[in-house]
Amino acid sequence: MRPRWVLATCVAAVVGLALLAVPSTRMALASLGSRSKAVAGAGPSQPETRNVQIVAQAPPPPPTLRAPASPGAVKGPGSASFFGWAFLDRRSGTMTGSANSGTGTNSTESMVKAFITGDYLRRLDAAGKSPSDTVLSELTLMIIDSNDNMAEKYYEAGGSNAVMQRMISMCGLTHTKIFPYWWAKTQMSPQDAVRYGLCVANGTAAGPKWTPWLLETMKHVRGGVNDQISVTQQGGRWGIIDGLPPQLASQVSIKNGWTVYGDGWHVNCLAIEQDWVLNVMVRIGSLQAAANTCRSVAEQLIYNPDI
Repeated sequence: MRPRWVLATCVAAVVGLALLAVPSTRMALASLGSRSKAVAGAGPSQPETRNVQIVAQAPPPPPTLRAPASPGAVKGPGSASFFGWAFLDRRSGTMTGSANSGTGTNSTESMVKAFITGDYLRRLDAAGKSPSDTVLSELTLMIIDSNDNMAEKYYEAGGSNAVMQRMISMCGLTHTKIFPYWWAKTQMSPQDAVRYGLCVANGTAAGPKWTPWLLETMKHVRGGVNDQISVTQQGGRWGIIDGLPPQLASQVSIKNGWTVYGDGWHVNCLAIEQDWVLNVMVRIGSLQAAANTCRSVAEQLIYNPDI
């Protein structure tokens, strides 16, 4: 029996050596050995993991003002003897407003001080000159404190009636009428008021060099309704600006106009933002009621974009 067992063993060995001589057989065995080592070293099987990327959601656009679907739905005070408003979307060029916004007029009062300032600076620059520090300080006070003495000084320096006439022609105003030698009594419609605001915003009034300065100065108007100290220090930061969210209010340039007459306060609120211009005009019994009216219109036009 032993010779046959030895013979069988030798035959098996020869066959094994022949198989190992074939390359594909060696590769298969090597692969099997590698997988066996990997399984042995890994221990219990682990669940498959993937890299998860978390994308931060963009913040929603900030609130802004937008023309209402129904302008007639914008409410004014019932006690006003005159109320009108106009809104200009600077992106589309579309204007909307109250039914009387194209033809109804109010005295402009201090609202035109922005043009008196811009007109002086533009003409000075055209002459190749720069304003002195004193001039810039006086023009600043005209805007932020609504200083009447400074307004009268630079109105006269520009030619009095000629200043308001340039405002009408340069800004394309269609329902504005000059009151001779009295800038405050210039009559203007709400639609013309937003055209005037655009004229200040787009550089027509002050020219390319001084427009950024003028718009920035108009962001720093100061004083409230009760801060009517004198003709040189009048508080004018109220109205539209009070109806805006803080993040929007900080971007807005304003210039209001206000004076009390026998029929109440003649008030105009002007606000300029990069995407829009808003004007509100009212004649009413108190300055606070007028300020509340301007604020209310702004609140009614607030639009919160969807995320």
